[in-house]
Amino acid sequence: MLKKIVAVVAVLVLAVSFAGCKKKEEKPQLPAGHPPMEGGMPPSGMPNMPKVDRKVIVSRDVKAKWKAVKIGVEDKKAKINKEYTINVGSELAIPNTKMTVKVLNFLPDFKMTDTEFTSASDKPNMPAAQVVVAENGKEIWSNWLFSLQPGIHPFQHENIGLMLVGGVSK
Repeated sequence: MLKKIVAVVAVLVLAVSFAGCKKKEEKPQLPAGHPPMEGGMPPSGMPNMPKVDRKVIVSRDVKAKWKAVKIGVEDKKAKINKEYTINVGSELAIPNTKMTVKVLNFLPDFKMTDTEFTSASDKPNMPAAQVVVAENGKEIWSNWLFSLQPGIHPFQHENIGLMLVGGVSK
């Protein structure tokens, strides 16, 4: 008889514990007029965000003070680093490769707004160069290189590494 009572109590305890696990949680109520909050943020940043085209504005002061940039080129296979001076608007054929680097713009104090890239001053507080890299005549990369933050938008290639060393004043 005692075994039957213990068995019944055990079954009741299990039934109550399973019923407790199935309790439905209530979602917090949103204020009236608030849009539903479903979905959340897309994974890995915001891949679905539209690309914003910004103009590059280089002031007269910056153009008057800066004429070129120094780019460090790393040959990953030969493990050799060389520094080259490239005038703004000019192109460098990287030796022993079929690659070129063209410097479109140099901003010594890089500043980005909703509509433009510009320089906050003519001082080298955050030097950045807008460059285009081509291989076999075909553009493979177009972006900004930052001398103080080389990890932002780095050029990635199996044989060559690029780094902005800094600007060259007139």
